[in-house]
Amino acid sequence: MSSPVRDGSNTSRVPSDIHIVVDNSNLFIGAQLGQGINGQQDAAIRINVANLANIIEKDKKKLNIKTRIVGGSIPPRKARAWTEWEKCNYKCLLGDRSMNNKEVFLDDMLHAQIQNLILKNNPKEKHAEQNLILISGDGNGNDNRTSFPEVVSSALEHGWMVEVWSWQASLSAKFKDLQEKYPSKMEIKYFDTHRSKVTFKEKQKQQPQQQPQQQQQQQQQQQQQQQQQQQQHTNPIQSWILLGFGLSVFLAIFLYYFKKF
Repeated sequence: MSSPVRDGSNTSRVPSDIHIVVDNSNLFIGAQLGQGINGQQDAAIRINVANLANIIEKDKKKLNIKTRIVGGSIPPRKARAWTEWEKCNYKCLLGDRSMNNKEVFLDDMLHAQIQNLILKNNPKEKHAEQNLILISGDGNGNDNRTSFPEVVSSALEHGWMVEVWSWQASLSAKFKDLQEKYPSKMEIKYFDTHRSKVTFKEKQKQQPQQQPQQQQQQQQQQQQQQQQQQQQHTNPIQSWILLGFGLSVFLAIFLYYFKKF
């Protein structure tokens, strides 16, 4: 099925504006799900941001992409991922996690960004088709506030075209329901078919091997320390033995002369 998101190429006479919004946390965790031992989460899995951005923007005219936003939580504020997104011309919106480690602020922030885009970019007023590309499968109700499915539904109701990218394991069924309701305006795409290109496994840092000379020096230092410790234990004993021997000699000489006189 062809994508409902059009980019205003020669095959389409309708001008097209594209707005890309990325939920980095959902993308990151979704990539790790089921990839560890016995189907567990593999925390070593990382995202190749440049490759992923190329796949999302494939066949899209760069001039038609009006918005590139990625949202994530901190710490760390200077994580490598944010630098990589910025290199791909994405604006990073970062927020703190809540006390119970939830990303309520992040979700609210991204929902607000999408709602703002919908209000400011009416297809009829802009005389251009408006397209939302959402990278997230999160369908949580967000403590009875806004949710991604709700803002996607709002975009569709306002005449937008929508493309949702997600990992199959982390896609909410709510998006599937919306796609069935708007089959000509919404499409769901999965990163799973591109896993080898968009993910990699971070290697654990290994301690550098020591040179033979360094190992020999360490062994010598350890031997010297052991000898010093042994001396500290034996020296007091030797001192007492010598003292006792000296007193015995002195006493013997004293008794000899005492008897003589």
